[in-house]
Amino acid sequence: MEEILIEIQKVNVPFWKTFDFWLFLTIGLSSFIASIKAFIEAKAAKTAANEAGQTVKIQTITIELSEIIQKLDKLETNIEFSDARDFLSEINRRIKRLTSPFKKEDNYEEVIALIYETLDITKDSLTAVRPLDNETIVDNAVYFAVEKHFSDLGGLLAELMGYFEKRTIKLD
Repeated sequence: MEEILIEIQKVNVPFWKTFDFWLFLTIGLSSFIASIKAFIEAKAAKTAANEAGQTVKIQTITIELSEIIQKLDKLETNIEFSDARDFLSEINRRIKRLTSPFKKEDNYEEVIALIYETLDITKDSLTAVRPLDNETIVDNAVYFAVEKHFSDLGGLLAELMGYFEKRTIKLD
């Protein structure tokens, strides 16, 4: 009978006094802490991946701007009106595609506005030398009409590239 009472007392032991309770509580808490730590590390990894992606995108834009600057520097002195018009249209599209995501950002707003203004001025200068009805254009007139503006544009694009490079290497 005493044995039965001892067994009944064992059954009536509060659950928090059992080894199983403490074992599973320890495992559960450890799992919870590990889950929180994994979540924090995953969030940090996602942030790092996003920053790396932005850096690669900025570097790609910088390379494309560099290509445009090189083309601007190689402008031929005997360029024809139609070639200059096509060239201006091409760089206008490329520059606007590359800069449009940044034109409202404080760091880039001013220089991008100047770039767009220079593109407009270049177009106006080119229009001023447009040949009308088989009119003969003075030699190199197209070149002289756009050369200064293309030079200015190259400088502004180089300045924008510097801002982008500053962003990717986190200089302040």
